Parts: sequence; C-alpha cells; structure tokens
Amino acid sequence: MKHKAWSFVFFLLTAIGVAGQYAQAANLSVNCDKHDSIREALHLLATVNPQGPNTIAVSGSCKGNFVIQGMDRLLLITRKGASITDRSNGSLAVLDIEDSRSVTVQGFTINGGGGGVNCGSASVCYLTGNTIQDGAGTGVGVGHGSHAFLESNVIQNNGGSGSMVSGASQVFSSNDVFQGNAAQGVNLAGSYFEASNSSFLNNGVGIRAGVGTVLILGGTISGSGGDGMTLLGSSTAVFRGPTITGNAGNGVHLEDGSFAGFVAASITGNLSGTDVDCAPQFPITRFVERTGGITNCVEPVSNAKLKAVE
Repeated sequence: MKHKAWSFVFFLLTAIGVAGQYAQAANLSVNCDKHDSIREALHLLATVNPQGPNTIAVSGSCKGNFVIQGMDRLLLITRKGASITDRSNGSLAVLDIEDSRSVTVQGFTINGGGGGVNCGSASVCYLTGNTIQDGAGTGVGVGHGSHAFLESNVIQNNGGSGSMVSGASQVFSSNDVFQGNAAQGVNLAGSYFEASNSSFLNNGVGIRAGVGTVLILGGTISGSGGDGMTLLGSSTAVFRGPTITGNAGNGVHLEDGSFAGFVAASITGNLSGTDVDCAPQFPITRFVERTGGITNCVEPVSNAKLKAVE
C-alpha cells in the first residue's frame, strides 16, 4: 500500500513538472476504488500550481472532507458518476472551497456532511450536474461575498436548507431541483438569488429572503410544508413566469417593508386560502392581480383611474 501511494505521488509530481515546463494545464486522474487520494492531488496542486489551470478527473467511491484553499481555475470532474461521502460524522463540509476563483465541481454525488459544498471567502464556484444530498445542515452554502453558478444540480434531503446564501453573496441557479430539504429550498440573507427554470419541491419553505433580492424566471415552487416564498423585511422579489401552487401555507407571504413585483406568475391553489398574503403593516406589491390567485394585498389606485384635479 505504501509503495502504491508513493508511486501515485511520483506520478503527480511528474505530471505537474511537465505542465510547469511547457506552461500547460495539469490533468490528473484519481481512482478512489484503487485507493488514490483526492486530498493528495489537491495538496500537490495547491503547492506547485495553485493558479492553474488544473483538472482532477475522479472515479470510484470516495470518502473524506476536502478543502480547496487559494486555488484558481480548478476543474474537479467525474465522467463515470463518482461519489464523495462525508467522513466527519456530519461535522464538516464534504467540499469546502475558500478564497478560490473559477472552481468547477461537475458530475458528482455528494453525500452527507455538515454541509455538502461550501463556497466562501469571496470564491467563484461553478456546480454543474451534481447530486448533493443527505447533509446534516445546508446542501450548498455560499457566503462572505462569494459568487456561485449552479446548473442542473439536484440538492435534496438535507437537514437544513438546500442552499444558504449570505454575506452579500450572489447565486445564479438554472434548471436546478431543490427538494425535500427540512428547512428552506433556498435561504437568503443580505444577498442576491436568481433562478431560471429551477424547481423548489417539498421543502419546509420554498424560498425565504431577509434583506435580500430574488428574481424568479419560470420554474415551480410546490409542496412546501409552509409558504412557497416568504419575504421578510426589506426584501425584494420579482416574478417573471413561475408557477407557485400546492404549498401548505401561502404561495407568497410578505412581511413589513418587503416588495413583490408580479410581472408574470401563476400563484393559485395554495392551501392557506390566500395565495399572496400581506402582513398587516406596510408590505408593497404591484400587479398582484396578474397572479390569478386570492389575495388580501391592497395596492394604490392606478394613475389611470385617478380623476384630474379641477
């Protein structure tokens, strides 16, 4: 076993040395079923070639908790459906990306952990085609001014939120599925979240925003144990084409000082009896009649209906 491990290290050093000599990318392969090490590959690349570009192609069933720190232009990819499973008994993120730019994680099943994937410290992360599931906490955490681009992922059955977005971060979601998470599909705090044709199914709450901005382009919010969307104070949401239906609470609930603009949306059939619900003090809506649902929200009289002052 020791001889095999040293052979793997020698291979990595040789590959990196050649890449450095010819100013080319380092392309490494890790097969966890043959006891290769993701940790060793990351450590060597971080030491010798942290600015990249680097690719680590992973196969097999991997176990561990891995930190990607101060690395740019890194592609962590599987072409054969590799998995990475927590080894910390739910105390650490499976993948923790910090202070890194243009890190892509593609095609993995990521199981368990205190969180599935964490993107922090002003990192730029791309998550594509992954299944991130069964974590004790948040599936995908994005914080401290980071940007994350999510495409065609399934983020499911986590003990907390599907995704927590905080600290002036930005998340762009396209064709993702957030489902079966015990808290929110997405929980937004002081940040920006944009979803295009993503689905939020059977979560505790579909989306919750506090002092944040949400843009929903198409997609579905359904089956929530509470509201489809909750907008807390000083939050803004714009709806362009989603369907919000079949949630146990309201379709959309607005608290004091929040704003919702329903440019186009179908918000009907939610089980509280109110599809768009305004709390008693100072929520703001526009075009709520376009949702087609039941509402208690009161909007200003349209300027078109005001009589000219004599």
